[in-house]
Formats: sequence, C-alpha cells, structure tokens
Amino acid sequence: MFLTGFLFQSAIACTTDDDCSLNGICTDSTCICDPGWTSSDCGKLDLLPATRYTGYNHTNVTLPSYYSTKGGNSSWGGHILRDREDPKLFHLVIAQFAKGCGLSAWRPFSFVIRAESKNGPQGPYEYAQTLTSTFRHNPTTFWSEADQRYLMYTIGIDTEVPSTCKSYKWANNISVSSAPDIRGPWTPFEVLINGTNPAPWPAWSPDNHTGEIILGSEDVRIWSSGSVGFSGQYQLIKTMPWNTSDYSPTWTEDPFLWRDKRGHWHALAHWMIDITEHGVKYPRVGAHMFSRTLTGNWSFKLQETYNTTVLFTDETRTDYYRRERPKLFFSDDRELTPLYLVNGVQEFNSSSSYTLIQPIGQASENFERSLGFEVVRDIET
Repeated sequence: MFLTGFLFQSAIACTTDDDCSLNGICTDSTCICDPGWTSSDCGKLDLLPATRYTGYNHTNVTLPSYYSTKGGNSSWGGHILRDREDPKLFHLVIAQFAKGCGLSAWRPFSFVIRAESKNGPQGPYEYAQTLTSTFRHNPTTFWSEADQRYLMYTIGIDTEVPSTCKSYKWANNISVSSAPDIRGPWTPFEVLINGTNPAPWPAWSPDNHTGEIILGSEDVRIWSSGSVGFSGQYQLIKTMPWNTSDYSPTWTEDPFLWRDKRGHWHALAHWMIDITEHGVKYPRVGAHMFSRTLTGNWSFKLQETYNTTVLFTDETRTDYYRRERPKLFFSDDRELTPLYLVNGVQEFNSSSSYTLIQPIGQASENFERSLGFEVVRDIET
C-alpha cells in the first residue's frame, strides 16, 4: 500500500512512473504527463471550462402525474457512448428519477434512460428512450468486443414506486443485462454479486480476445468474471489495503475502473474526505488510485483529482454542493486519452440534480473539431 499526504507532493521529484501517478513518465526527475492529466505528479485531471446547459439537465420539467415540482427530471450521472453506425451521434445512458422526485428519493425512484446528442459528446442531450423500469441505479454501460453486445451493469430490483417521493432502504446487488444494440432489446437483469457501485471494465484487448470482465465495487473491491464472460461466477480477487471504513481519510464510493494504454490499472472515486474532516460534502470530491497490476500494490494519493468548482465558458462558475458518480469517456484509439468527465451534480439549496459533462484537455477540442463540431474557446483560468 502507498498513501501520500497533502503537504509534500510538489516538493518530491519523481524517481519512477509511480511518482507520476502512472499517468505519465518520469524523465530526469520530472513527470511528463499524458494528455488529460496535469500537476507535478500527473494526479489531477486537466479539466477545461464546461459549456452551460450541456450534459443532461431537465430539472424544470413537470407533468400532472408527478408527485413533486421540485425535482423535475433529475438525473445522477452515467456513461457517454458513441454510436457504432453514426460517428456524430452520442448516447448518454444515465439514472433518472421518476415522478418528479429528486435525488433524496433515488431508491426506489431511479430508472435508466438513454438520451441522445447530435451536437457532440458534451451535448446537450435530449431524452430518447426508457431502458429499464424502477428500481435501477448506478448504470455503467459499454460495448463488449468479446460478446459483440452492449453490457449494462446496475444495482436494483424490479419494483413499483410508492405514491409519494419517499426513499427506502434495502440490501443492494449488482446485476447485468445485455443487448445487441444500445436501443435494445435488453435481456432480463441477472444478479451477479451482493454489493453496490458497479465499475466494470472488459479485460478484452486487441492482443487478448478474452471474455473476462473485471468488476469494481464499493471500496474499490475488485472481482473477476473469469474467462466464461460477463455472466460468469464473479470471484473477489482484490481488496484495498487502506482503511475503507466510513469517516476514515480514505473513505470512498462510486469507483470508475479502467486499464490504461500501458496496461496499468486506475480508479476514480467519490472521495468523502470533507465529510470526515468537516461534516460537509464539498469541495474535495475526486480521488485517484492506481496500480501496475490488477492484484498488485495499489496507491491512493490523498489529494483531490477534481473538486466541486466548475468553470464555464461564459466566464461564470458554479460551486456545487455535491459532485459524485465519476465516469470518463476515452479516445477510441489505443492511447485511451480521457476526453470528458461525467458526474451527477447538485447545487446548493436545490432538491434537483443533473448530469454534468466537462471536457478534459486539448484532446477533447481536437476530437470535436475532427467531427465537424464548433468548439467554444476556453476562458482564461
């Protein structure tokens, strides 16, 4: 285990690529960061200003059947997917809350929808289709080359919603569904493990055509489906060596797991350090963990990878009350450059929530221009 404190990061010259968070190369005692990463140890996302009213934000919608006018069509993060036929069409598979209920009634009012953008990966996205009934939450969706199908991992059970915006508690499980097309038809969900915060990543690569799925869960516990594929018997293969208990300095949830171009493993997570230290949910919310091998020695640097402040291209900023559920959208080449960060966000003094998309680094602008989309130039930060 490797834990690094807050005060000494910038003063330490690198000696190995681990000192560069495995997001860059240590050269002459200096970290040369990969595109999308910045800071002296390559431990922070190189976030650019976001564009107002992109992502998925329909919190002002209300219908006669809604129980509340405060939540609108609130949502809480999800995954960007590029259409396999139309390179200018992007899908956003996210959790939305039924009946106008906001985030506080996420269980059992959450269900999964598909939204579309023909304006580029930042959006804005418009509702296109309901993919699941209630209760389904925490969706992570991707195309599996091994299976030639889309896989959707969620938590939840099939249940009706109550007659008021009320939240319930019950044990979570992680389930999977599959479909030949992002629009469906989706198979019935199959329960895989008891747990929450599914973070799947296919072990398939151009050099290894395996069907194995690596599955992260809360506290960055790591499971493997084995070579049989996504419907296999998942086995726990790694638990993190740091203290994962509530109110510890290394308390996290909502992991997002991936393998980089060098074969190293990483996770982003919602870090709850300010709840631990100050009893509030902001501003430090993003944590980064990494390891050279999946079951090897993982490092957790005790520093923010991103926070709750978002700058916008109209020269405004929003300091969010909550910013959680991190997911990355990568370039589709072997570089796996992070291009966009997706989060569920909630503003202060608001019952509603929405899905924010923030571009990362110059590569995101290059990507949009290559597709013929207009790029709003950055403000000075």
